[in-house]
Amino acid sequence: MSPSATIRQLLQPHIRDCEDHINHDLDFRACSKSENCTFSIVSSDNRSEPIIINIQQGEASILTDCPQVPPFGLCARAEHWHAFFTQPLVRPYQSFWGMLRVLGEHEGVSVTGDQEAFGRYARLWRLVLDRMRDAVHGKPVRKRLDEPPDDEVIEEDAVVGRYVWLTTTAYGRVKVYYETAGNGPQDILFLHTAGSDSRQYHSLMNNLGLQSRCRMYAFDLPAHGKSSLGSQQSIGDYALTEEAYIGIIAKLINHLELRNAIVCGASMAGHICLALATRARELDIRGVIPCEACEHLPATAPIYDLRGADASLLDPERVLGMCAPTSPEYFKRQIWWQYSTQGHGIFAGDLKFYFKGWDGRGRMEGIDTQFCPVYMLTGEYDYSCTIEASQATAEKIPGARFEVMEGLGHFPLTEDPGRMVPYFMRALEYIQARREGFE
Repeated sequence: MSPSATIRQLLQPHIRDCEDHINHDLDFRACSKSENCTFSIVSSDNRSEPIIINIQQGEASILTDCPQVPPFGLCARAEHWHAFFTQPLVRPYQSFWGMLRVLGEHEGVSVTGDQEAFGRYARLWRLVLDRMRDAVHGKPVRKRLDEPPDDEVIEEDAVVGRYVWLTTTAYGRVKVYYETAGNGPQDILFLHTAGSDSRQYHSLMNNLGLQSRCRMYAFDLPAHGKSSLGSQQSIGDYALTEEAYIGIIAKLINHLELRNAIVCGASMAGHICLALATRARELDIRGVIPCEACEHLPATAPIYDLRGADASLLDPERVLGMCAPTSPEYFKRQIWWQYSTQGHGIFAGDLKFYFKGWDGRGRMEGIDTQFCPVYMLTGEYDYSCTIEASQATAEKIPGARFEVMEGLGHFPLTEDPGRMVPYFMRALEYIQARREGFE
């Protein structure tokens, strides 16, 4: 099919298969059974031939002729829809969220009509698009939910959790939850992404190869996961800062008596890994593995207004858009659920650090990689912190190493742990070898 074909021309041969894929999907059936929703998928360069999706109490119909304009529409140029439905997928076409954020209105990608309805039905239209793409790609109908991989199911999980009271300037007195696994000689501290918690690292912490080499730790930031709200934290006015982040990490490193620790994290946790590297001697950190990180990301205003939307549904949908399309559905569903269980205002407060609060410009050049080696990793499908942005930062750090992770997105340590482990192992071995060469 030509990249200039309208969305109707592109999908017309697959409409019945698309309906079959959508209506057999268990997630779609669960969230649509009491909903009545209609929206359009349209080419912005030829709006006269839309595809209309009509959902009535659990049943989706695809129409090519509808006398009424739907409440909202997903609009992109024909070439963009072609990239969304073609193989192989490239960023940011793995999701409509990616197209919205990266391409935006100046490239013909927009949401038309009722913005609140677009947000309220985000899960429905995303599932519809995903299943339509499966149909176009000739994939089998998904009539059951994906089971976890065999190596993920462990009868006696190795992860053990505990609590500790810490006192910091930013949070006051706070009860912090942390988890441990492994009995190897190398201390590893894992840091979770914005709005999430230590569950992100359970797969890696149960990896037998890592357990024999490392003693692994992961903790929940105050007001995240199982950690309590700090005594000095005001509800509804949370904004993570670099000093607050480093302060709680330093307190935990001291409490756990970590020695020569290597710190790893993705997204905002990747950013803070770079910040930690600039203060490595002070904190006794002997290596960092920043994933999906760079020295600075400018804040960009969204091109949609979603005020009043349910954050427990909308935030995980936006997050899921940043995952690789090749990542297993089982893990992506876990990511969705983790992001649906966050506290009020926590994700938004973390993003204030991810975009505005973190600025390492002018500091990367001073990192001493002989004392604290740096191995940066970024997934090929990450359109938030791109491989180009990460590589540009790595090139400013003397002696840093950078590697692109194929088939991974913005949450590499969670969305496909089996694919991630070899990259992590290479980073670990590089840091230890480089350290030994200078000790």
